[in-house]
Amino acid sequence: MAASSLFLVILLCGLATAADVFAHFMVANTYNYTQNEWKADFVSASEIGIDGFALNWGPPDCSLAPNSQDWYVARIEDAFAVAATNEFKLIYSFDMSYTPAACSIGWNTTFMATMISKYAKSPAAYIWNGDVLVSSYGGEGYGNEFFAELKSVLAGEGAQSADPNGVATGQAWPADTDTNLTAGVDVEFQAAFENAGRTGPYIMGVSPWQFKDFNDGYYNSWVEYSDVLFPNRWEQALSTVQPDIVEIITWNDFEESHYIRDLPPVAGPAAVGFGVTGAYIYGQTHSAWRVMAQYYISWYKTGLAPKVTEDRVVFWYRVHPKEVPCSSGTNNIGVVRNAAYPADAVFAWALVSENSTISMNVGSNQNWTFQATTCGPKLHMVPFPNGIDNVYPSVAVQRGEETLHAATGAVAITEACAYENYNPVVGLTGPALTASPKMGNGSGTKGKPKKPKHQKKLC
Repeated sequence: MAASSLFLVILLCGLATAADVFAHFMVANTYNYTQNEWKADFVSASEIGIDGFALNWGPPDCSLAPNSQDWYVARIEDAFAVAATNEFKLIYSFDMSYTPAACSIGWNTTFMATMISKYAKSPAAYIWNGDVLVSSYGGEGYGNEFFAELKSVLAGEGAQSADPNGVATGQAWPADTDTNLTAGVDVEFQAAFENAGRTGPYIMGVSPWQFKDFNDGYYNSWVEYSDVLFPNRWEQALSTVQPDIVEIITWNDFEESHYIRDLPPVAGPAAVGFGVTGAYIYGQTHSAWRVMAQYYISWYKTGLAPKVTEDRVVFWYRVHPKEVPCSSGTNNIGVVRNAAYPADAVFAWALVSENSTISMNVGSNQNWTFQATTCGPKLHMVPFPNGIDNVYPSVAVQRGEETLHAATGAVAITEACAYENYNPVVGLTGPALTASPKMGNGSGTKGKPKKPKHQKKLC
């Protein structure tokens, strides 16, 4: 996922804040949704300080069922209806990177203008400096004439639109390299659009992981180096980039393994038809990453590290060593691109209210410890031992002779793997997440917002 374009559509007057947080949301995974499922997602996201979703959806202009994607429109109508009564914001993210095989055309300007205008005055519409914010993923292939026509159609509907005025970076992962992603790309984008006199927001993508397996025998399955990506990107957002908006990538893109939402059920309104990709999704919970996100979201919005009153350790790991052949999936290390990059290890991110010892067990690697302090989050890792088989890693918080909290991973690590899987399991030691206090939802001081100065060091 590369940088996505973003444009501001001037439709009504309104207010804006800086330091808002959105999560990228795949509308394609809502086929079975009712308004109840939308509300559950909005409530869950709001609990950790997320202000809204960037709704990613593809062209709905296909011909007949079952190829028709017209159901997207009905789901989006439900989303705006529910968001409007739940103080939750929505942004369009038109996916212009592809045209579905069943479609003769992709997006058209009349349909896009209609959908933009339809919800412009909704309480759920996100306003930036008086403008409704609209974004796209990709779009360069459509050319300038397409967007000029879109402006013309909007004007015909009584809506004046601005030129592309900001940028949303989807480069939230290292690009086929086994080194940590730096903030260099973000800093360059920020400087470029500010030097060009753009007034729109800079939206920084922050993501925990990326892995996708098409399992089709072709060289189009990949994993990016993501071992400690999530905390590193948040630290960059706080200390270096300080973007206008952070976009978590993603809330529910299960197929690319960077979801922070709870896993969907196998059946029912919230079920998703994964097909073969379900083999590396079901059972691979990522919910505890919301604990990490909640901490950094609060810091990002207030400029101050949150006061820690409870002990928690978020830990994550893959379910088999990378060198071993699995009985199914793309079980050839030359097929999953970058398969050699991830470390065979259990990673832990500790946040404690008092200085503590964190103890980790991974098979024969027993009682590996590190010290966590009140100076902020602490990262650590324990490697897989040789010959690991049916091992459930465990993590404990200790002070003195007392073990205060302990937890065991939900899925075993084994060399006898049934499916080649680079999607991690994420666990939590300590109490479950509690809801954040409300910290704004896209309304604030009119005019150029001022971002909070961030406290860079705790101790």
